[in-house]
Amino acid sequence: MNYQITELQHALAARYVIGSMRGAARRRFIRLQMQYPELREEVIFWEQRLNELTQQIPTQAAPKTAWAGIQHRLGWQPSAVKAKTPWWAWLSSAAAAVLLVLVIQQPMMQPPEPEPVPSTDRIAVIQNDSARTLWLIEQREQQLLVSATSNIEALTNEDYQLWMLPANGEAPISLGLLPQQGQRTLTVPANLDLSQVAALAVSREPLGGSPEAIPTGPVVFTTDLLKAQKT
Repeated sequence: MNYQITELQHALAARYVIGSMRGAARRRFIRLQMQYPELREEVIFWEQRLNELTQQIPTQAAPKTAWAGIQHRLGWQPSAVKAKTPWWAWLSSAAAAVLLVLVIQQPMMQPPEPEPVPSTDRIAVIQNDSARTLWLIEQREQQLLVSATSNIEALTNEDYQLWMLPANGEAPISLGLLPQQGQRTLTVPANLDLSQVAALAVSREPLGGSPEAIPTGPVVFTTDLLKAQKT
């Protein structure tokens, strides 16, 4: 894989920071950052952007009654009336409480089974004129996982629509509306072969998308759909 390609550097760094790169692929990317300083710079850029977003989220403190409620449910609240109880009864109660805590914590201590993640077949990075990434697109079989960035110019009365430009020169084919924030999964029709894509294009359309089978608004961005080579 040619790690000197700028679009590929953007895509891999974004996947690494948002956490969609896992397992052996993540460990390999950590090693690659030592070989390619450009990759590390891309990672720093994405980390800074995500940190800016997390700083805007207000902290939430747990209610004061939360810990008291936990103690009450576990039977740790002291009794209001002191009864004459044999010492061995207190020992049994303490042992039961410890056993209850272990039973509650045991499922939490078990590591979750990793969910199988389909491999990425192709990737695309849509950028603006200033070379700032707007969307990261990953093709996984017949689905496109689209991640939006904070660089997108938000539209209130329009939508961004993604189009496939066939290599045979036929009319563009709609792949769906792009998210203006967060992520969205677009399902590619089964009869579409994404290996025959000349390029991807983004147009500005009325809310809900183009009323025609072709773009009716201006095409504002184009990019390539690159094959993600397996190493």
